[in-house]
Amino acid sequence: MTQVTVRLYKQGDKVWHDFKAELIKRYENSAMVDISESKAFSKMEKQEFNNLIVVSKHVIVEKRAVAGIDDSDILKTSVNNGLKKISKKRKEARAKYARRIAEAASQCDTLIDVAKRIGKSTTFVKRVASEFEIKLPRRNNGHEEIASR
Repeated sequence: MTQVTVRLYKQGDKVWHDFKAELIKRYENSAMVDISESKAFSKMEKQEFNNLIVVSKHVIVEKRAVAGIDDSDILKTSVNNGLKKISKKRKEARAKYARRIAEAASQCDTLIDVAKRIGKSTTFVKRVASEFEIKLPRRNNGHEEIASR
């Protein structure tokens, strides 16, 4: 299933620290892990435990795996779908402002005047203008734009 790191496991007077194990099953406050591939346990100890131990969720380092969020494909698709919705809304909002920016750009002398007339920041105005290929005034607050910008 998922490989996890266990910080501490105590059985009687023996203690094992920082070993890798395979997550088999999750419980409410603990998890069953497979120690058959772990190098921390001897062959006799593995046989004694039948290659399985139950540890507290608090001692497992990978919190996402024991919380049940180890299926990363589902997580990625839901995040991507959310981002697509947000970017679609933002594009529609920019399109709404593009017409007003084009109108204001033809009437104003400076970029700051365009931004004031629209009620948005100059960076927003520049971004929308570049996206919709709107020609903006070359002067910014009475001074020529620096060519490096």
